[in-house]
Amino acid sequence: MIAALRYEWVRVSTIRSTRVALILCFLAVGLIAWAASAPTYTEFDQNGPVGDPTVEWWGAFSQPTLLTAIFASVVVSQNIGQEYRFGLIRLTLTAFPQRSHILTAKLVSVVVTGLVFAAVSYAASWIGVTLRGYPTPPPVAAPGDPALLLRGAAFLVLWSLSAWALAGITRQTAIGIAVPVVSGLIVEQILGGVLAEKAPWVQDVLPWSNATRWFSEPTVVPEGIDQHFPPVGWAALGVFAVWVLVLVVLEIVAFLRRDA
Repeated sequence: MIAALRYEWVRVSTIRSTRVALILCFLAVGLIAWAASAPTYTEFDQNGPVGDPTVEWWGAFSQPTLLTAIFASVVVSQNIGQEYRFGLIRLTLTAFPQRSHILTAKLVSVVVTGLVFAAVSYAASWIGVTLRGYPTPPPVAAPGDPALLLRGAAFLVLWSLSAWALAGITRQTAIGIAVPVVSGLIVEQILGGVLAEKAPWVQDVLPWSNATRWFSEPTVVPEGIDQHFPPVGWAALGVFAVWVLVLVVLEIVAFLRRDA
């Protein structure tokens, strides 16, 4: 098992394309986090902005995570899709005949990748707000949930696992990258909007669109108003986690039973 983990580390640290992808992704994540920390105006009148711009402190940490997840999916999809694409999986399984060992090592590396991307994103966000003069939330900042950063890290890990599982099941790196993005940001949004009146429950069960609501807080509905609100926060992540579990189990079965 230790040898399999070491192999994954060597693979990440020595393959040039993987190193380049990591560096570019980390740079992109840092730039996105820096841009998200830009001060904005919160009050306007008929003539335009009023008062001084302020930093949306908690938003500077939560807003970049969706794009960060896309970059994380690029890396984790290569974790397995690249080996199938170039036929390296045969060499891997020759070196580690016990597939369960290499599978466990890959799962560990995917989880670690998600956590590393979360740390890079949060660090870049904190540097951004600090350089703009707000190392801590300003007095005018909206109150934040202390568990927000934990939810963001969980979101990135789950998104990474879903991308990895899709890339492994289909043996296509591009599928692991594209499907979560296209489904979560386009297809599921359209589907949920079209069926909002006839089948509002659809929004409650769609995978990646639920994931994108990880940072939202429950809406307080006034008495007498009958309106459906899809899950948000931990509840939305819970729905997404069930889908991810199904995908990961399918990939585990496929990896252990299919020919290389």
